[in-house]
Amino acid sequence: MSFVKVQNKVFVLEDREILFAGLGLGSWLNMEHFMLGIPTTDTQIRKVFQDVFGKETASAFFHKFIMNFIGENDFKFLKEMGINLVRVPFNYHLFFEDNAPDVYKEEGFLYFDRLFDLAKKYQIFILPDLHTAPGGQNPDWHSDNTTGFTQFWHYKVFQDQVVSLWQVFAKRYKDEPFLLGYDILNEPFLIPKTDILNDFYEEVTKAIRSVDTNHIIFIEGDFFSMDFSSIHSIEDKQTALAFHFYPTVWEKNLFSKEYDRTQRKMDFDAIFMKLTQIREQFGIPILCGEAGYDIDQEDISFTMGLVEDTLDIFRKYKVSWTLWSYKDAAFMGMVYPKKESGWMKFTDKIHQYWNHYQDTSMAEKIIENLCKEYFPKASKEDKYHLTFSQRSLIYYFQAEYWLKPELMKMTKDEILMLPDSFLFEQCEFYKEYETILKGFHF
Repeated sequence: MSFVKVQNKVFVLEDREILFAGLGLGSWLNMEHFMLGIPTTDTQIRKVFQDVFGKETASAFFHKFIMNFIGENDFKFLKEMGINLVRVPFNYHLFFEDNAPDVYKEEGFLYFDRLFDLAKKYQIFILPDLHTAPGGQNPDWHSDNTTGFTQFWHYKVFQDQVVSLWQVFAKRYKDEPFLLGYDILNEPFLIPKTDILNDFYEEVTKAIRSVDTNHIIFIEGDFFSMDFSSIHSIEDKQTALAFHFYPTVWEKNLFSKEYDRTQRKMDFDAIFMKLTQIREQFGIPILCGEAGYDIDQEDISFTMGLVEDTLDIFRKYKVSWTLWSYKDAAFMGMVYPKKESGWMKFTDKIHQYWNHYQDTSMAEKIIENLCKEYFPKASKEDKYHLTFSQRSLIYYFQAEYWLKPELMKMTKDEILMLPDSFLFEQCEFYKEYETILKGFHF
Protein backbone atom coordinates (compact mmCIF):
# COMPACT_ATOMS: atom_id res chain seq x y z
CA MET A 1 0.00 0.00 0.00
CA SER A 2 1.06 3.58 -0.64
CA PHE A 3 0.73 6.25 2.03
CA VAL A 4 1.06 10.02 1.82
CA LYS A 5 4.49 10.96 3.13
CA VAL A 6 6.47 14.03 4.13
CA GLN A 7 9.37 14.84 1.81
CA ASN A 8 11.22 18.01 2.75
CA LYS A 9 8.56 20.76 2.64
CA VAL A 10 5.89 18.96 0.61
CA PHE A 11 3.48 16.05 0.84
CA VAL A 12 4.13 13.23 -1.61
CA LEU A 13 2.21 10.18 -2.75
CA GLU A 14 4.13 7.58 -4.72
CA ASP A 15 7.00 10.10 -5.04
CA ARG A 16 4.79 12.79 -6.58
CA GLU A 17 3.85 16.00 -4.78
CA ILE A 18 0.23 16.15 -3.66
CA LEU A 19 -1.69 19.21 -2.44
CA PHE A 20 -4.97 18.97 -0.56
CA ALA A 21 -8.19 20.89 -1.10
CA GLY A 22 -10.64 19.94 1.59
CA LEU A 23 -13.38 20.68 4.07
CA GLY A 24 -13.85 20.09 7.77
CA LEU A 25 -16.89 17.96 8.57
CA GLY A 26 -17.90 20.35 11.34
CA SER A 27 -20.24 19.35 14.18
CA TRP A 28 -20.51 15.68 13.35
CA LEU A 29 -18.61 13.95 16.15
CA ASN A 30 -18.26 17.03 18.35
CA MET A 31 -21.32 19.24 18.70
CA GLU A 32 -20.71 22.99 18.55
CA HIS A 33 -23.51 25.29 19.63
CA PHE A 34 -23.29 27.99 16.96
CA MET A 35 -23.05 25.44 14.17
CA LEU A 36 -26.11 23.52 15.30
CA GLY A 37 -28.12 26.50 16.49
CA ILE A 38 -28.55 25.43 20.13
CA PRO A 39 -26.75 26.74 23.24
CA THR A 40 -24.09 25.20 25.53
CA THR A 41 -21.36 22.61 24.92
CA ASP A 42 -21.39 19.06 23.55
CA THR A 43 -21.46 17.47 27.02
CA GLN A 44 -24.19 19.79 28.27
CA ILE A 45 -26.33 19.32 25.15
CA ARG A 46 -26.16 15.56 25.60
CA LYS A 47 -26.97 15.84 29.30
CA VAL A 48 -30.04 17.98 28.67
CA PHE A 49 -31.35 15.52 26.08
CA GLN A 50 -30.84 12.68 28.56
CA ASP A 51 -32.47 14.63 31.42
CA VAL A 52 -35.58 15.27 29.34
CA PHE A 53 -35.96 12.03 27.38
CA GLY A 54 -33.95 9.44 29.30
CA LYS A 55 -30.71 7.67 28.45
CA GLU A 56 -32.15 5.25 25.90
CA THR A 57 -33.92 7.87 23.78
CA ALA A 58 -31.02 10.32 24.03
CA SER A 59 -28.57 7.61 22.88
CA ALA A 60 -30.85 6.73 19.97
CA PHE A 61 -31.07 10.40 18.99
CA PHE A 62 -27.30 10.98 18.94
CA HIS A 63 -26.60 7.71 17.13
CA LYS A 64 -29.13 8.64 14.46
CA PHE A 65 -27.65 12.13 14.24
CA ILE A 66 -24.18 10.69 13.57
CA MET A 67 -25.45 8.18 11.02
CA ASN A 68 -27.51 10.78 9.14
CA PHE A 69 -25.12 13.73 9.24
CA ILE A 70 -22.52 12.14 6.93
CA GLY A 71 -23.31 9.41 4.43
CA GLU A 72 -22.56 8.15 0.97
CA ASN A 73 -24.40 10.97 -0.80
CA ASP A 74 -22.24 13.46 1.07
CA PHE A 75 -19.06 11.74 -0.09
CA LYS A 76 -20.35 11.59 -3.64
CA PHE A 77 -20.99 15.35 -3.52
CA LEU A 78 -17.56 16.01 -2.03
CA LYS A 79 -15.91 14.00 -4.78
CA GLU A 80 -17.83 15.85 -7.49
CA MET A 81 -16.50 19.14 -6.11
CA GLY A 82 -12.91 17.94 -6.34
CA ILE A 83 -12.41 17.60 -2.59
CA ASN A 84 -9.58 15.16 -1.76
CA LEU A 85 -9.39 15.61 2.04
CA VAL A 86 -11.87 15.91 4.90
CA ARG A 87 -10.79 16.91 8.38
CA VAL A 88 -12.85 15.11 11.02
CA PRO A 89 -13.20 16.81 14.43
CA PHE A 90 -14.09 14.38 17.20
CA ASN A 91 -14.74 14.45 20.94
CA TYR A 92 -12.72 12.16 23.19
CA HIS A 93 -16.03 11.04 24.75
CA LEU A 94 -16.62 9.17 21.50
CA PHE A 95 -14.02 6.66 22.73
CA PHE A 96 -14.04 6.79 26.52
CA GLU A 97 -15.89 8.32 29.46
CA ASP A 98 -14.35 10.33 32.28
CA ASN A 99 -15.32 7.74 34.88
CA ALA A 100 -13.77 4.90 32.84
CA PRO A 101 -10.83 6.32 30.84
CA ASP A 102 -9.21 2.90 30.35
CA VAL A 103 -12.31 1.36 28.75
CA TYR A 104 -12.57 2.16 25.05
CA LYS A 105 -15.99 2.23 23.41
CA GLU A 106 -16.27 0.17 20.24
CA GLU A 107 -19.01 2.41 18.84
CA GLY A 108 -16.52 5.21 18.32
CA PHE A 109 -14.31 3.00 16.20
CA LEU A 110 -17.32 1.70 14.26
CA TYR A 111 -18.19 5.25 13.20
CA PHE A 112 -14.65 5.69 11.89
CA ASP A 113 -14.73 2.25 10.24
CA ARG A 114 -17.78 3.40 8.26
CA LEU A 115 -16.04 6.67 7.44
CA PHE A 116 -12.95 4.91 6.07
CA ASP A 117 -15.13 2.62 3.96
CA LEU A 118 -16.59 5.72 2.29
CA ALA A 119 -13.15 7.31 2.01
CA LYS A 120 -11.76 4.30 0.17
CA LYS A 121 -14.76 4.10 -2.15
CA TYR A 122 -14.50 7.77 -3.15
CA GLN A 123 -10.72 8.09 -2.73
CA ILE A 124 -10.88 11.01 -0.32
CA PHE A 125 -8.30 11.24 2.46
CA ILE A 126 -9.31 11.50 6.12
CA LEU A 127 -7.60 13.59 8.80
CA PRO A 128 -8.99 12.80 12.29
CA ASP A 129 -8.74 15.83 14.56
CA LEU A 130 -9.01 15.56 18.35
CA HIS A 131 -11.19 18.62 18.87
CA THR A 132 -11.78 18.09 22.60
CA ALA A 133 -9.42 16.67 25.20
CA PRO A 134 -10.22 15.72 28.82
CA GLY A 135 -9.94 18.80 31.01
CA GLY A 136 -10.03 21.11 28.00
CA GLN A 137 -6.95 21.97 25.90
CA ASN A 138 -8.39 25.46 25.43
CA PRO A 139 -11.04 27.35 27.42
CA ASP A 140 -13.68 27.68 24.71
CA TRP A 141 -16.93 25.89 23.82
CA HIS A 142 -15.46 24.04 20.83
CA SER A 143 -13.21 22.04 23.15
CA ASP A 144 -16.34 21.04 25.11
CA ASN A 145 -14.93 22.99 28.04
CA THR A 146 -17.65 23.41 30.66
CA THR A 147 -15.50 25.32 33.17
CA GLY A 148 -13.47 27.80 31.12
CA PHE A 149 -10.20 26.54 32.64
CA THR A 150 -7.59 24.55 30.70
CA GLN A 151 -7.14 21.72 33.16
CA PHE A 152 -5.63 19.53 30.42
CA TRP A 153 -2.34 21.41 30.72
CA HIS A 154 -2.31 21.32 34.54
CA TYR A 155 -2.93 17.60 35.07
CA LYS A 156 -0.62 15.04 33.50
CA VAL A 157 -3.29 12.37 33.88
CA PHE A 158 -5.35 14.08 31.17
CA GLN A 159 -2.37 14.28 28.83
CA ASP A 160 -1.62 10.59 29.42
CA GLN A 161 -5.21 9.70 28.49
CA VAL A 162 -4.80 11.43 25.13
CA VAL A 163 -1.43 9.78 24.50
CA SER A 164 -3.04 6.38 25.10
CA LEU A 165 -6.06 7.22 22.94
CA TRP A 166 -3.93 8.11 19.94
CA GLN A 167 -1.85 4.97 20.36
CA VAL A 168 -4.97 2.79 20.40
CA PHE A 169 -6.43 4.69 17.45
CA ALA A 170 -3.21 4.43 15.43
CA LYS A 171 -2.88 0.71 16.11
CA ARG A 172 -6.34 0.10 14.67
CA TYR A 173 -5.91 2.24 11.55
CA LYS A 174 -2.19 1.93 10.82
CA ASP A 175 -2.86 0.21 7.48
CA GLU A 176 -5.59 2.56 6.20
CA PRO A 177 -4.34 3.99 2.87
CA PHE A 178 -6.80 6.91 2.93
CA LEU A 179 -5.86 7.99 6.43
CA LEU A 180 -3.68 11.06 5.86
CA GLY A 181 -2.50 11.18 9.44
CA TYR A 182 -3.34 12.32 12.95
CA ASP A 183 -4.21 15.91 13.89
CA ILE A 184 -3.16 15.50 17.51
CA LEU A 185 -4.88 18.40 19.25
CA ASN A 186 -7.12 21.19 18.00
CA GLU A 187 -6.28 24.79 18.92
CA PRO A 188 -4.26 24.57 22.16
CA PHE A 189 -4.38 27.71 24.33
CA LEU A 190 -3.61 28.99 27.84
CA ILE A 191 -0.70 26.63 28.44
CA PRO A 192 1.01 27.51 31.74
CA LYS A 193 4.59 26.59 30.75
CA THR A 194 6.16 26.87 27.34
CA ASP A 195 7.74 23.40 27.37
CA ILE A 196 4.52 21.52 28.06
CA LEU A 197 3.18 21.61 24.51
CA ASN A 198 6.42 20.45 22.92
CA ASP A 199 6.88 17.69 25.51
CA PHE A 200 3.29 16.52 25.03
CA TYR A 201 3.72 16.26 21.26
CA GLU A 202 6.92 14.26 21.73
CA GLU A 203 5.08 11.79 23.97
CA VAL A 204 2.21 11.37 21.54
CA THR A 205 4.60 10.93 18.64
CA LYS A 206 6.53 8.22 20.48
CA ALA A 207 3.29 6.39 21.32
CA ILE A 208 1.98 6.52 17.75
CA ARG A 209 5.30 5.47 16.23
CA SER A 210 5.37 2.41 18.46
CA VAL A 211 2.43 1.06 16.42
CA ASP A 212 2.32 3.07 13.19
CA THR A 213 5.16 4.32 11.00
CA ASN A 214 2.95 4.79 7.93
CA HIS A 215 1.06 8.00 8.61
CA ILE A 216 1.84 11.67 9.14
CA ILE A 217 1.55 13.34 12.54
CA PHE A 218 0.10 16.87 12.42
CA ILE A 219 0.82 19.25 15.28
CA GLU A 220 -0.85 22.60 15.94
CA GLY A 221 0.58 25.67 17.63
CA ASP A 222 -0.40 27.61 20.73
CA PHE A 223 -2.96 30.46 20.74
CA PHE A 224 -5.59 28.60 18.74
CA SER A 225 -3.04 27.14 16.29
CA MET A 226 -1.38 30.40 15.31
CA ASP A 227 1.71 30.57 17.54
CA PHE A 228 4.44 27.96 17.04
CA SER A 229 7.11 29.60 19.22
CA SER A 230 6.80 26.88 21.88
CA ILE A 231 7.62 24.13 19.36
CA HIS A 232 11.36 23.69 19.87
CA SER A 233 12.30 20.71 17.77
CA ILE A 234 10.65 18.14 15.55
CA GLU A 235 12.68 14.97 15.31
CA ASP A 236 10.07 12.73 13.70
CA LYS A 237 10.59 12.76 9.93
CA GLN A 238 6.90 12.23 9.13
CA THR A 239 5.51 15.24 10.97
CA ALA A 240 3.75 18.28 9.50
CA LEU A 241 2.37 21.51 10.94
CA ALA A 242 -1.26 22.62 10.94
CA PHE A 243 -2.28 26.24 11.50
CA HIS A 244 -5.62 28.08 11.42
CA PHE A 245 -6.48 31.24 9.49
CA TYR A 246 -9.33 33.40 10.77
CA PRO A 247 -8.28 37.00 10.05
CA THR A 248 -11.80 38.44 10.39
CA VAL A 249 -12.12 36.99 13.91
CA TRP A 250 -9.03 38.75 15.22
CA GLU A 251 -9.28 41.87 13.03
CA LYS A 252 -13.03 42.51 13.04
CA ASN A 253 -12.80 45.54 10.75
CA LEU A 254 -11.77 43.14 7.96
CA PHE A 255 -15.30 41.70 8.06
CA SER A 256 -16.89 45.06 7.27
CA LYS A 257 -18.61 45.30 3.90
CA GLU A 258 -17.31 48.86 3.69
CA TYR A 259 -13.71 47.65 3.72
CA ASP A 260 -12.06 47.90 0.31
CA ARG A 261 -11.81 44.39 -1.11
CA THR A 262 -8.40 44.91 -2.70
CA GLN A 263 -6.98 46.25 0.56
CA ARG A 264 -8.61 43.41 2.53
CA LYS A 265 -6.99 40.83 0.29
CA MET A 266 -3.62 42.51 0.79
CA ASP A 267 -4.18 42.39 4.55
CA PHE A 268 -5.19 38.73 4.33
CA ASP A 269 -2.03 38.03 2.39
CA ALA A 270 0.19 39.75 4.95
CA ILE A 271 -1.34 37.81 7.85
CA PHE A 272 -1.18 34.54 5.94
CA MET A 273 2.44 35.04 4.89
CA LYS A 274 3.48 35.43 8.54
CA LEU A 275 1.73 32.18 9.45
CA THR A 276 3.32 30.25 6.59
CA GLN A 277 6.85 31.17 7.69
CA ILE A 278 6.80 28.06 9.86
CA ARG A 279 7.25 26.01 6.67
CA GLU A 280 10.67 27.56 6.12
CA GLN A 281 11.51 27.66 9.82
CA PHE A 282 10.99 23.93 10.36
CA GLY A 283 11.55 22.74 6.79
CA ILE A 284 8.41 20.58 6.75
CA PRO A 285 5.00 20.76 5.03
CA ILE A 286 2.11 22.83 6.38
CA LEU A 287 -1.66 22.53 6.21
CA CYS A 288 -4.22 25.23 6.90
CA GLY A 289 -6.60 23.11 8.95
CA GLU A 290 -9.29 25.77 9.30
CA ALA A 291 -10.35 28.92 7.49
CA GLY A 292 -13.83 30.21 6.90
CA TYR A 293 -16.47 32.88 7.39
CA ASP A 294 -19.97 33.35 8.73
CA ILE A 295 -22.22 33.06 5.68
CA ASP A 296 -24.59 35.99 5.17
CA GLN A 297 -27.61 34.49 3.43
CA GLU A 298 -28.79 37.99 2.57
CA ASP A 299 -25.51 38.79 0.84
CA ILE A 300 -23.99 35.56 -0.46
CA SER A 301 -21.73 37.39 -2.90
CA PHE A 302 -19.90 39.14 -0.04
CA THR A 303 -19.15 35.89 1.79
CA MET A 304 -18.18 34.08 -1.40
CA GLY A 305 -15.83 36.94 -2.21
CA LEU A 306 -14.06 36.30 1.09
CA VAL A 307 -13.81 32.58 0.27
CA GLU A 308 -12.48 33.28 -3.22
CA ASP A 309 -9.84 35.69 -1.95
CA THR A 310 -8.72 33.17 0.67
CA LEU A 311 -8.44 30.35 -1.87
CA ASP A 312 -6.39 32.65 -4.12
CA ILE A 313 -3.91 33.04 -1.27
CA PHE A 314 -3.77 29.27 -0.69
CA ARG A 315 -3.01 28.85 -4.37
CA LYS A 316 -0.37 31.61 -4.36
CA TYR A 317 1.58 30.00 -1.50
CA LYS A 318 0.81 26.39 -2.51
CA VAL A 319 -0.66 25.56 0.91
CA SER A 320 -3.02 22.61 1.38
CA TRP A 321 -6.26 23.50 3.13
CA THR A 322 -9.51 22.31 4.72
CA LEU A 323 -12.14 25.04 4.94
CA TRP A 324 -14.49 25.24 7.91
CA SER A 325 -16.90 23.73 7.16
CA TYR A 326 -18.91 21.25 5.11
CA LYS A 327 -22.28 21.04 6.90
CA ASP A 328 -24.08 22.79 9.75
CA ALA A 329 -27.37 24.53 10.56
CA ALA A 330 -26.80 27.37 8.08
CA PHE A 331 -23.99 29.29 9.75
CA MET A 332 -20.58 28.52 8.22
CA GLY A 333 -21.31 25.26 6.39
CA MET A 334 -21.90 25.09 2.66
CA VAL A 335 -24.56 22.37 3.16
CA TYR A 336 -27.46 22.91 5.56
CA PRO A 337 -30.95 21.52 6.38
CA LYS A 338 -33.85 23.01 4.46
CA LYS A 339 -35.61 25.91 6.12
CA GLU A 340 -38.83 23.89 6.53
CA SER A 341 -37.00 20.95 8.15
CA GLY A 342 -37.71 19.90 11.72
CA TRP A 343 -34.26 20.90 12.93
CA MET A 344 -34.39 24.41 11.49
CA LYS A 345 -37.88 25.00 12.90
CA PHE A 346 -36.62 23.83 16.28
CA THR A 347 -33.60 26.14 16.24
CA ASP A 348 -35.65 29.07 14.92
CA LYS A 349 -37.53 29.04 18.22
CA ILE A 350 -34.28 29.17 20.20
CA HIS A 351 -32.85 31.91 17.98
CA GLN A 352 -35.67 34.19 19.08
CA TYR A 353 -33.72 34.71 22.31
CA TRP A 354 -30.25 33.21 21.77
CA ASN A 355 -27.24 33.38 19.48
CA HIS A 356 -23.69 32.47 20.35
CA TYR A 357 -22.45 36.06 20.12
CA GLN A 358 -24.47 36.70 23.28
CA ASP A 359 -22.26 34.27 25.20
CA THR A 360 -19.23 36.46 24.63
CA SER A 361 -20.95 39.80 25.23
CA MET A 362 -22.68 38.58 28.41
CA ALA A 363 -19.42 37.19 29.82
CA GLU A 364 -17.52 40.37 28.98
CA LYS A 365 -20.19 42.48 30.63
CA ILE A 366 -20.02 40.39 33.82
CA ILE A 367 -16.22 40.72 33.97
CA GLU A 368 -16.24 44.43 33.21
CA ASN A 369 -18.80 45.15 35.91
CA LEU A 370 -16.90 43.02 38.43
CA CYS A 371 -13.58 44.72 37.67
CA LYS A 372 -15.09 48.18 37.61
CA GLU A 373 -16.54 47.65 41.08
CA TYR A 374 -13.73 45.73 42.75
CA PHE A 375 -10.61 45.34 40.54
CA PRO A 376 -10.13 48.50 38.47
CA LYS A 377 -6.46 47.69 37.82
CA ALA A 378 -7.23 44.29 36.23
CA SER A 379 -5.30 43.78 32.98
CA LYS A 380 -6.95 43.39 29.60
CA GLU A 381 -5.35 39.94 29.29
CA ASP A 382 -6.77 38.76 32.62
CA LYS A 383 -10.21 40.03 31.69
CA TYR A 384 -10.07 38.18 28.37
CA HIS A 385 -8.97 34.90 29.95
CA LEU A 386 -11.58 35.07 32.71
CA THR A 387 -14.49 35.67 30.35
CA PHE A 388 -14.25 31.97 29.48
CA SER A 389 -14.98 30.95 33.07
CA GLN A 390 -17.99 33.28 33.13
CA ARG A 391 -19.36 31.54 30.06
CA SER A 392 -19.56 28.32 32.07
CA LEU A 393 -22.10 30.01 34.35
CA ILE A 394 -24.02 31.26 31.35
CA TYR A 395 -24.07 27.78 29.80
CA TYR A 396 -25.66 26.38 32.96
CA PHE A 397 -28.53 28.87 32.83
CA GLN A 398 -28.95 28.40 29.08
CA ALA A 399 -29.21 24.63 29.51
CA GLU A 400 -31.71 24.85 32.37
CA TYR A 401 -33.88 27.75 31.27
CA TRP A 402 -33.63 27.84 27.48
CA LEU A 403 -32.69 24.49 25.96
CA LYS A 404 -34.42 22.17 28.43
CA PRO A 405 -37.83 23.97 28.27
CA GLU A 406 -37.80 23.86 24.45
CA LEU A 407 -37.06 20.12 24.46
CA MET A 408 -39.81 19.50 27.01
CA LYS A 409 -42.32 20.84 24.48
CA MET A 410 -41.49 17.95 22.15
CA THR A 411 -42.43 14.29 22.15
CA LYS A 412 -40.02 11.37 21.91
CA ASP A 413 -41.13 10.68 18.32
CA GLU A 414 -40.61 14.32 17.33
CA ILE A 415 -37.11 14.33 18.79
CA LEU A 416 -36.12 11.14 16.99
CA MET A 417 -37.24 12.65 13.70
CA LEU A 418 -34.93 15.67 13.99
CA PRO A 419 -31.71 13.99 12.76
CA ASP A 420 -33.42 13.28 9.42
CA SER A 421 -33.00 17.00 8.70
CA PHE A 422 -29.26 16.44 8.18
CA LEU A 423 -29.57 13.72 5.54
CA PHE A 424 -27.96 15.02 2.35
CA GLU A 425 -31.17 14.58 0.37
CA GLN A 426 -33.01 16.69 2.97
CA CYS A 427 -30.44 19.51 2.75
CA GLU A 428 -29.68 22.45 0.51
CA PHE A 429 -26.32 23.92 -0.40
CA TYR A 430 -24.93 27.18 -1.69
CA LYS A 431 -24.54 26.85 -5.44
CA GLU A 432 -22.05 29.69 -5.41
CA TYR A 433 -19.86 27.80 -2.94
CA GLU A 434 -20.05 24.66 -5.08
CA THR A 435 -18.98 26.63 -8.16
CA ILE A 436 -15.97 28.11 -6.36
CA LEU A 437 -14.78 24.72 -5.11
CA LYS A 438 -15.29 23.01 -8.46
CA GLY A 439 -13.29 25.75 -10.13
CA PHE A 440 -10.38 25.66 -7.71
CA HIS A 441 -7.01 24.34 -8.83
CA PHE A 442 -3.48 24.84 -7.56
